[in-house]
Amino acid sequence: MRPYLFPVGAAFGKDNLVLHAESRTHRVDNFRGPLSIKTVLRGSVAWIVDGRPLTLDNGSFLVLNHGDAYSMDIDSPTPVATCCVFFQHGFVERMAHDATTPIKAALDEPDRPAPPLPFLSRLHTGGPILRQVQSLAPRCSGELQPSGFEEEFLSLGTGLFHFYLELTARIARLPAGRKSTREELFRRVERAREFIHSQAGAPISLREAARAACLSPYHFHRAFTAVHLRTPHVYVTALRLARARADLECGASVTATADAIGFANPPAFTRLFRAHFGINPSQIRKIR
Repeated sequence: MRPYLFPVGAAFGKDNLVLHAESRTHRVDNFRGPLSIKTVLRGSVAWIVDGRPLTLDNGSFLVLNHGDAYSMDIDSPTPVATCCVFFQHGFVERMAHDATTPIKAALDEPDRPAPPLPFLSRLHTGGPILRQVQSLAPRCSGELQPSGFEEEFLSLGTGLFHFYLELTARIARLPAGRKSTREELFRRVERAREFIHSQAGAPISLREAARAACLSPYHFHRAFTAVHLRTPHVYVTALRLARARADLECGASVTATADAIGFANPPAFTRLFRAHFGINPSQIRKIR
């Protein structure tokens, strides 16, 4: 385990900090920390939350709220690299509260408590938050200046708040009259999406995904498409192809990559890859 903590001497919950680590083996049992963002730079890691594995690769990130308990158990033949940010208690919540209340309230009580942001504590894919956290590892090793580091966390906090607004907009698209019903539908859709990520290398039927959401196939397909603006099949295909591209960029062969994401027919994988990215998988390996 080679951890890199920045700033040196920072404490979980008391400070904003970055933890970058690389290891073949590492174990965490039922840790309850502050609001955090988990990312993977190389390999894949399953964080266990509420008894469910949330599997991350370098195209996804996980947000855990303050007090969420998680475990992880890395046991890999090749080093796995992660970069995680941990926020000071209340840091993001206060920013969101400031952004949604009159400035007079902030002037009267700048350190007032703020409510938590629901729906963030999930596995998510892509976007500027992922890229910013992943880039922090090499930039912290170059010793960011204190003011720059503080602004990084202001930017990340703002990003999380806007992401929360985006998630609430997705929930509003769900086909249900009551707000509580839409929120429950969203939770179930996201539970199934996390199941899809954990099974992306194996065949996944619509019925299996719907069962993970505790919904009928009809209602699951309808709700998933409303939230993500694409069908579950299109989502799964894009997820697998993104993982394939990441594997190819790390030097994996086309045949091994196709097999790892569930394609028994490499020519069919090549055609689909070319249609999606506009380039053959073999060309990815040549431009490394």
